[in-house]
Amino acid sequence: VAFLVGSSIAGFLLHGANLELGRHYDTALIIEALLLLLALWFLTSGSFYGHFFASAACGLQNALATTYSGAIVRTTHVTGIFTDLGIMLGALARGESLDKRKAKLFLFIIAGFILGGTAGTLIFKQLQFMALFLPAMICFVMALTYHRYAKTHH
Repeated sequence: VAFLVGSSIAGFLLHGANLELGRHYDTALIIEALLLLLALWFLTSGSFYGHFFASAACGLQNALATTYSGAIVRTTHVTGIFTDLGIMLGALARGESLDKRKAKLFLFIIAGFILGGTAGTLIFKQLQFMALFLPAMICFVMALTYHRYAKTHH
């Protein structure tokens, strides 16, 4: 339910399926950062509610990436990408040509997911729930950067 709430926030703020200057990406990123900080606060306080805030942040992030990538990129899971890659490999085995550009993109996304998951695990081992501070700050910096860029180029 929390994941759905997060993706609904993105759906409310953003419309369309392509990256477009002027959309409220900065607002979405600030809300994501705040959700992560709330998750951090609740989790370090020993409250299970932190998981709900973290899940909402994941839903928002996933929907944000989905809206600006035209539904190609998912940031919280790669099951659809593995499915698409499997379909492509099956078609290749049947004798159809391989869309090399798409296959490379899928492999790049999978590699990024694995590397990000590994880095997140190592950081969590060191910092525990304080590890959530890093993506929260990245969201704040990205929001500020986008806001400044959009103001000067729109």
